[in-house]
Amino acid sequence: MPGAVALTTTLDELAQVTHPYRTPPPERSRNNLLYLTRSSTGYTYMQDCGIRMDRRMITAWLAGERLPAADQQRRLEDAFRLLRRRNMASSMTHRLNADGGTRVEIYPVDQSEVADQHRRTARWRHKNIYRWDPIVAAWSRSDLHELTCRWHDVITGLDSDWRMYEYVTHIGFGA
Repeated sequence: MPGAVALTTTLDELAQVTHPYRTPPPERSRNNLLYLTRSSTGYTYMQDCGIRMDRRMITAWLAGERLPAADQQRRLEDAFRLLRRRNMASSMTHRLNADGGTRVEIYPVDQSEVADQHRRTARWRHKNIYRWDPIVAAWSRSDLHELTCRWHDVITGLDSDWRMYEYVTHIGFGA
């Protein structure tokens, strides 16, 4: 996957934006809805994601009398993700900038399926990122283009074969 996507995934996990492996879909939808209905900003995000604001429907969803349709569940997850990222941005920036930055481990693309003559030797690398402000700001806005630019800024400091880390298997944090 592209490094910016892996970075987004890892930041989402760190901020507990996504946790589908822990919660079954109906309960996850209810939890997302509870989070979104706690503030007027949540209602705004739901409207922006295309969820119509019918009080009876939302009350029925919260009570467990009805379940949102599949497209509405996806829209609820999108609204939750956007609001959670926005709410977590300042604490994530503070956490990642603390003590002079955060160490990132970069795991390159798995090349076990590549023929030996075409395989490149790529080992996992680590890098300290000292200034997380622009990265977290792009993540909180879901700006993948800006995040890609920031990822390129990070990996160009590795060495001459930095291009091997544009696509990665995983990015791990020491946070």
